Amino acid sequence: MKYRIPTFLRLMACLGLLALGGCMTQPTHAPDSRTAVIVPDSGALTSQQVFVTLLTTLAERGFIIDRADPDLERLDASFAARPPLMLEAWVSEVNGQIRLSVTGDSNGADIAPGRLDNLLVDVAIALNARTVPVIGVP
Repeated sequence: MKYRIPTFLRLMACLGLLALGGCMTQPTHAPDSRTAVIVPDSGALTSQQVFVTLLTTLAERGFIIDRADPDLERLDASFAARPPLMLEAWVSEVNGQIRLSVTGDSNGADIAPGRLDNLLVDVAIALNARTVPVIGVP
């Protein structure tokens, strides 16, 4: 005579396994984001100059430019590391100010402190400019 496991017990076992499976997923972190106004020390800058300098700076740092749209002044780049780092960046002109925004995601892992800030500063230095952080703006 075969022993049959009641349907209720099978259902409870499946629910228990699903609950444990949820505990095994990686915690997700919100992507890290920075926005700064690029202020030239002398002369004037265009958003196109900032975009090209950002593109060059990322390439010099070893990033792979996945997508770059000069008309929208937006780019996606990735850095092959463990864990990989993906960046989204865009340049915009707001009230005569040029804003550079960078968002980074490292597959749920924390991004090294200052990594995005250093990128913004390096772009500004290459343009002979300085950065002014924008707080509270996505």
